[in-house]
Amino acid sequence: MKIKLTETQLQNVLKEVGGYDSLDIMGMHGGSVQGEITRIVSQTVDFMGTFTTRLREGSLSKEELMAGIFNFSEKIQSDIIRLSELSREIYIDDDFKTLMFSYIRALKKVLKYFKLLSNINPRMVGGQPQMFSGGLGMDMSETELSLEVATKLAGIGEYLEDLGEMFNTMMGRYGDRLQGGERY
Repeated sequence: MKIKLTETQLQNVLKEVGGYDSLDIMGMHGGSVQGEITRIVSQTVDFMGTFTTRLREGSLSKEELMAGIFNFSEKIQSDIIRLSELSREIYIDDDFKTLMFSYIRALKKVLKYFKLLSNINPRMVGGQPQMFSGGLGMDMSETELSLEVATKLAGIGEYLEDLGEMFNTMMGRYGDRLQGGERY
């Protein structure tokens, strides 16, 4: 069977490859995926902001620092899982998808390092909660540990800046697509 297409029809077909058939579906799907990614990244920014402020102030004891590393590791671990799922739902914006996968790789590296630093397990001793750690962070001074954590957070910060710019770019792209009626 042969199908004859005009140049215009061919261009329309090529635009649909990997895209959406409906602007409404694109808006709902893209909006929900980007919205959740933005929410997760914003929560990470908030967590990092609080943590880095306390690091700069020097107001964290070593135990609080170790607990912060543990808590941030838990957040990173859940982010990696969910962001990996959501990134597979990015269909037509390859630059956004590539940036998300790079960010996830960076999170995995930080998570691996933080797990080496802090192996905290909450336990009850005599009816009181106690934190035991066998991580490398226990062998470091408080200053050294703070510096290591700050260095790793700065590495994530670089990706967060890029993601912030990408979120603005994506808002513009989807706005153009939905207002202009173009199909991508």
